[in-house]
Amino acid sequence: MNQDLQDLQAPDGWEIQRRPLGWSKRYEFADYAQTRHFLDLLTTVSEKIGYYPNLNFAKTYVVVAIQFENDAVDPERAEFAAAAEQCAQQTRES
Repeated sequence: MNQDLQDLQAPDGWEIQRRPLGWSKRYEFADYAQTRHFLDLLTTVSEKIGYYPNLNFAKTYVVVAIQFENDAVDPERAEFAAAAEQCAQQTRES
């Protein structure tokens, strides 16, 4: 299944990679405590949804990379991206 970039409907702020199809986003935080909190929230989401994205992180940032199979957006993984947005917002508000 081949899709145009405009049809992928990546959440705002997420970068689209074409081959293989994937979305990624870098989240910035004030300190390691916030970064750790965000990672803990992502773990809960992963356990609930059953999807574990690629994560790259350091003291004050986390890069979340979601890979799709067969060049098609999987609703479960798209749900993970939306949940990551909520986790970031919750982290910054706490």
